[in-house]
Amino acid sequence: MYIDSSKCIKCKKCVPYCPRNAILEKDGVMTIDLDLCVECGVCTRQVGCPRDAIYNVHLDVPRAYRKAFSDPFGKHENTALKHMGRGTEEVKTNDVTGVVHTLDAISLAVEMGRPSVGSSFADLEKITMAVAPYALAFEVNNPVTPLIQDKTTGKLDPSVLGEKVMSAIVEFSCKLENVKAVLQALEKVSHEVSTVFSLCLICKVDETDDSIPARKIVDELGYDVDHTSAKTNLGLGRPRYEDRVKEGLV
Repeated sequence: MYIDSSKCIKCKKCVPYCPRNAILEKDGVMTIDLDLCVECGVCTRQVGCPRDAIYNVHLDVPRAYRKAFSDPFGKHENTALKHMGRGTEEVKTNDVTGVVHTLDAISLAVEMGRPSVGSSFADLEKITMAVAPYALAFEVNNPVTPLIQDKTTGKLDPSVLGEKVMSAIVEFSCKLENVKAVLQALEKVSHEVSTVFSLCLICKVDETDDSIPARKIVDELGYDVDHTSAKTNLGLGRPRYEDRVKEGLV
């Protein structure tokens, strides 16, 4: 994003709208710090600049990834499904996709960054490298996954490491027996990243006794799950994964 100084009247109406605090006055003119800017587009959509002084130019890779991960109207051209937004619909539509369909495996989503805080691909790589030794697979339809050059080590494409984003989600699956190791690895790397992240653990309930096998492991590690958020998605689509299995379609 840029500010046309020949149009700008320095009303500073745009300053409080920027979630990255990237709009500032420098050397007597209003400017946008391109290092802080994540191309989210809030300044062009929400501010209503009286002189229409804020504008953008065509973005090439790797900077284009800033917009894809930060602008809710941006699209991820590096995924087959051209998903919009930071992450994936795969677990949210688990009824249909069946990403989590057995009791001996779970899926995890590490959501990095928030407005004002943001995140970076350098920090994303620290997460992917921490969990790669235990991952069964990184979610193929997550826009971060195509940027992971080596799925065994979690190393990202070096060209993106200097880019920053509003937020991004690392999503992967692992065996139940590796949950403890994954959580311990994330606990360790949490002290090495310069942003915040939330952790989503997605698993099935054992219908024989209504127990949650992964919950036992989490409790052993001392995490207070009762004071965290939980989400149950039901009836989000048809045909369900289980129905397709019965019909021999999976």
